[in-house]
Amino acid sequence: MSIIEKTLNEKLEDINKHLEMVDVMLGECREIPDYKVRVTSGNGCSQYYYRNDANEYIYIPSAKRDFAKRLIQKDYYNRVKEELTQQKRLLERFISGYKVDALENVYRKSCKGRKNLLKPIELTDEEYVEKWMEKHQGMQNPFNANMSIKTKRGEYVRSKSEKILADLFYENGIPYQYEPAYRLINGKLVYPDFILLNVRERKTYYWEHYGLASDESYSNKNIDKLCLYENSGLRIGDNLIISLEAEGIPLDISLIQEKITNILL
Repeated sequence: MSIIEKTLNEKLEDINKHLEMVDVMLGECREIPDYKVRVTSGNGCSQYYYRNDANEYIYIPSAKRDFAKRLIQKDYYNRVKEELTQQKRLLERFISGYKVDALENVYRKSCKGRKNLLKPIELTDEEYVEKWMEKHQGMQNPFNANMSIKTKRGEYVRSKSEKILADLFYENGIPYQYEPAYRLINGKLVYPDFILLNVRERKTYYWEHYGLASDESYSNKNIDKLCLYENSGLRIGDNLIISLEAEGIPLDISLIQEKITNILL
C-alpha cells in the first residue's frame, strides 16, 4: 500500500469513527424534537426562535435557554453527520477509482519496441530497484576476512546475526546490499552493515548491527562512530536503523521484523 493509499484509508477510518460518535450523540438526543432554530441579534443580545410543526416561529425566552441549547446542539449533530456522510461517499468513490501505479502501467503495458524509444516520467518499481542496486554496490569493505556464513541470497557475511538480518530482508522482499561504502564528513570511508531500499517510499536506509553492546570499549567506539554518522547525514530515526545484542541478550527477531514492517515496507 502506498503512502497516499494509506493516508486516504486512515482518513476514511477517521470519518467512520466520527460517524459512530455522532450516532451515539444523536441517540442521546432522540427525545429532543427536530425543530429548526433561528437566531437574531438585537441590542447586542442573541434571540432564539424555533419553528414548530405548524411552521410557526416561536420565541424561546431566556428562562428556557437550555431548550434552545439542546435544539441547536442536535441540529449541529445532524449537520455534522450529513457532512461526514458526504465526505465518506466522496472519499470511497475516489479510493475505488484511484490507481497508485497508473503511470507505471502506461509504460509497463507498452510493447518492447516502444519502451526502447520511451523515456518514462517515472520508472517502474522493478527498474528503480535495478538502478538502485547498480548505484549502491555491496561488498565494498576491503577487509573481507572471516566472511564464511552464507545467506539465503547467496552472499557471505561475517556473523550469524548478520545472516539472520540479511535473510529477513530477503524474505520480506527488501532490496539490500551488504557492506556498502559511505564517505563520512571527515573524508573517511566506512562500511555500514547494510544499505536498504523502501521501495514504496523510494527512500534509502542504512542498518548497523552492534553485537557486543555490553562490551564497554566496543560501545564507546561505536558511540563515537554514531556521532560521526550523525554529522555525516546518517541519523537514527531518519535514515539509520540499528539493532543490538549484548551478553545474555540475544538478537530479538520479533523486534527486527517489527522494524522491517514499520520502516522498510
